[in-house]
Amino acid sequence: MRIAITTDSFCDGLGGVATAVAALARALGAAGHTVRVFTAADPSHAAMGVDVAGFPALRYERLPGGRVVVAPVGLARELAAFRPDVIHNHSMAAMGTQALAAARWLDVPILGTCHVYLAGFLGYAPLPLDRIPGTDHAAWRYTAAFFNRFPLVTTPSQVMARELAAHGLRVLVVAVSNGVDTHLFRPGPRVSGKDGVTVLHVGRLSYEKNVDLLLRAFARVAGDYPAARLTIVGDGPDQEALAHLTGELGLNERVCFTGFVPHEQLPPLYQAADLFATGSTIETQGLVVLEAMACGLPVAGVDALALPEAVHHGVNGFLAPAGDEAALARHLARLVADADLRHRMGAASCRLAERHSLERIAAQYERLYEQVTAAPPPSFPPAWMRRGGWLWGVLAAGLHLVRGLGGRIA
Repeated sequence: MRIAITTDSFCDGLGGVATAVAALARALGAAGHTVRVFTAADPSHAAMGVDVAGFPALRYERLPGGRVVVAPVGLARELAAFRPDVIHNHSMAAMGTQALAAARWLDVPILGTCHVYLAGFLGYAPLPLDRIPGTDHAAWRYTAAFFNRFPLVTTPSQVMARELAAHGLRVLVVAVSNGVDTHLFRPGPRVSGKDGVTVLHVGRLSYEKNVDLLLRAFARVAGDYPAARLTIVGDGPDQEALAHLTGELGLNERVCFTGFVPHEQLPPLYQAADLFATGSTIETQGLVVLEAMACGLPVAGVDALALPEAVHHGVNGFLAPAGDEAALARHLARLVADADLRHRMGAASCRLAERHSLERIAAQYERLYEQVTAAPPPSFPPAWMRRGGWLWGVLAAGLHLVRGLGGRIA
């Protein structure tokens, strides 16, 4: 099967979405399919092991990845040259709108994946949209309107599938996990006589990840457990502020900021750690959590959105109420203090992570691709409009989006 994947930004170190898309593309290629990713041009593509068609992009440093395709001119032409059997869209912005238009014009089946809780990222907008009343509702309304244009939608977790349905998604939505390369992310050799306990956090250093909460929780633990250390892997716009907070908390000798680490170099960091911790409340799944679990780490996190689907409280980790610094600190302390508990919960993490292996996830998507390619073509727009060129395709997609947002089309 020839599979086209469309996504806004796609570069090494971007974050969970880009990592998951790259892993899926490689797994599908390994299964014998021909896969090409259509996205923003970036120098890191050559090292990602994926066939990429890059489009001119604008730099926007506040956005994860720093690049965004504003107008993917020529996408339909590039897709036509690739001759896909199916288009798998991972974008909610310009690339996604154009992919939808191109699919209708080319009569190619398409499905979409909703990776993000859009309201949680409004702080990246040039204007302070996250402070304006009603923007959360508007973000959900846009999300539902956009994905209602697809015959089938996937999302990484059951809770996101329920949220999408509750906020107006009418088409079939299927929860399909992001895949974890369990051959790469696996437990390392146990180190006997190891000094200290390492708490690990991996992720973008930005406001929505709540790394400041994790630092404050760790500060509560550090005094009672002088052997505990916190390693924070990643970079981002809040790196300087978080380093300053670390100093204010008196943790400069206890916290290590590694900066950006390429994805393929992460396994040794997971394997050298004793537990994983996160304060994020916006995870539609949390790929780094799954990677940590696959490496045999127990997890201390928060009871928010999709994290409870991966971290089973009392089984492979502990969950604190969202924003509860003291509760997160208690869970950290319990895991730091008890090596046997860490070992038992880490083994449970390994077992749970197997459900998310790349091979299983790629096979699920193969079945979904077969499902959408076997479905009859859409009744709207009519065939003459779908064949009428890219302009008609864009118009049709625009009319659909307006209809989904509540407009009336005669």
